[in-house]
Amino acid sequence: MLAGILGSLLGFGSSVVPAIMDGFKSKQDQKFELAKMEKVAELRKAGYTHELDMYNEMGADTEHQRLIDHDIAISQHDGVIGALQRSVRPVITYAFFILFTAIEISLLMEALDSGMTVTDSLGILWDDDTKAIFASIIAFWFGSRAIDKNREMRNKRN
Repeated sequence: MLAGILGSLLGFGSSVVPAIMDGFKSKQDQKFELAKMEKVAELRKAGYTHELDMYNEMGADTEHQRLIDHDIAISQHDGVIGALQRSVRPVITYAFFILFTAIEISLLMEALDSGMTVTDSLGILWDDDTKAIFASIIAFWFGSRAIDKNREMRNKRN
């Protein structure tokens, strides 16, 4: 009888000890996470944004890869529909570039007809907004190549 009671107590004790140990471990983990979160908040308050920058860069990399995968998927279609899918961005870009050029040329001709010099006319036509639009178009078409090369060089150094 005593052996049965002792066996039951040992069995109960051996099943409770891991739960108690897990409780202590969980409490320590929570304490560590709280200290870590306080430190991160302290660093953010001091202007340290490395973790946020890292997540932003990871998001940009993911978005860039998703766009590349989409372009690859489009380029694999055949026929008229595939050609139309591949031509949407270039056709829109050409159309807006032709429209932009027509507007700029007509404004230049109007300025020259009103007696302005070419230098003064170009200074007015090629303003900061026009430069920003032109830079965004160039960056759209050629910027990803520069970013890819920069990433490759950075990865080679690391």
